[in-house]
Amino acid sequence: MNIEQLITEELIIFDETIRSKGSLFDCLGRRLEASGRVKNSKKIIKDFLKRENETSTGIEDGFGIPHAKSKYVLEPTLCFIHSGRITEYVGMDEQPIECVFAIAVPKKSADEHLEILSSLSRKLIDPVFRQQLKEAVTAAEILTCLTE
Repeated sequence: MNIEQLITEELIIFDETIRSKGSLFDCLGRRLEASGRVKNSKKIIKDFLKRENETSTGIEDGFGIPHAKSKYVLEPTLCFIHSGRITEYVGMDEQPIECVFAIAVPKKSADEHLEILSSLSRKLIDPVFRQQLKEAVTAAEILTCLTE
């Protein structure tokens, strides 16, 4: 699976004012609905929060990969958000999350979210890739990182 096919410039968000999980998922839900990828932002926000309450999706080095499988998702989608440091959302290394790849897939999708998660995880192992994402300031730079 080519994850770069799941993301567009409109699904890449730079917003340093995001400092809580609530504002992160609110921003994510609104953007997904505005892009036509989901049909109900409030419901998809609830689906992301439900999954997050099961176990944190924070990984390490300031990255998180929240994901939701929902009947409100119209097509598999990847969204990137570079936020402020979210101190209530930490990775396994206890570092606050500041870069998020959010995965949203239709409920009827088999294991597509797992394929996307696996592909992203392989990329995020590379410290150079992570640093490039953290230093990027435009959507085009994020897309370039994903396609290299």
